Parts: sequence; C-alpha cells; structure tokens
Amino acid sequence: MPIRLKPINWRLLALHLLGIPFLVLGARQVATIPYTEIIELYRMGGMKAIFDAPLSHLAEEINGLLVSQVYSWFLAILASCVFSALVVWHRRESKLLPVALFGLAILTSWTHYDESMAVKRGLAFLQWPFEAWPLATRLGIVGSALLMLGFLPFLFTWQRPVQERN
Repeated sequence: MPIRLKPINWRLLALHLLGIPFLVLGARQVATIPYTEIIELYRMGGMKAIFDAPLSHLAEEINGLLVSQVYSWFLAILASCVFSALVVWHRRESKLLPVALFGLAILTSWTHYDESMAVKRGLAFLQWPFEAWPLATRLGIVGSALLMLGFLPFLFTWQRPVQERN
C-alpha cells in the first residue's frame, strides 16, 4: 500500500521558521545566566582578571560557558520542531513540515546570524533599560522575552481543525 503525504504548507513553514531565530537567541541568553561571574570578571579586567580570580573550577566554567551555547542552540531548534509537529498534528498538515523546518533551521544557523554585530547591538539595546540591574537579571528578562516572542508563531498557527463532513 503506497504512503500518501499531503503537500507541505509553505506559509506555515515560513511562519514557523520566523520564530526560530528568536528561540535560539533567547535560549542562548538564558543558558549564559550561570556563567555571569566569569563574564563580569572578563568585562572588568580581561583574561588577566579571570586568571587572577580565585575560581576553583576555572577550566570547567569556561568550558561550560562555551558548551552551553551549542546545547542551547540545538535545544531551541529541537523545541521548535516539536512545537511545529504538535501544530502539524493538530491541524492535520503534512508530516514532513517539522523535518523540513529542522533542515532549514540548521541551514540558516550555519550563517551564524546570532553572532553578527547587528544582533549583538540589538541584544545590548534590549538590555539597556535594565542596565542598573545585575547581568543575570538582564539576561533572564531579555532571554525570556525572546523565548516568548519565538513561540508566538507556533501559538498563532494553532487552530481548531475543521470538522470533516460526511
């Protein structure tokens, strides 16, 4: 028996693809929160301040900071594909849409848009109103806002399926 797949809803794919950069940026902001002490040390005195600081697990913290960025990137893409799969299942769309979303998210992430100077300036601008607060609080507020903004395309495409008529 042949397998029949519905055609991909390209508008739905494009809407879901719009949410991924916000999810990635938000996840990276939130994943940086445990390492704010090292970031503050670096901002105050560079690498010399980090090496002179009495941190007992310096190598582990630097490694954790670097690895958390990769994990958060992958988990954000995976979460977006899971939410896309839930929307596709609920709307009875093509089952290939989350797979295509995963492939396109990986392809667009290879451009390293999240490391561009424009994005870094934008994130700094978003943190600017909270400049008096600690870095961990600023990262939490901006990261949470970006995560909520990233989930909006998935929530807006969630509709009730049309009742099938006999």
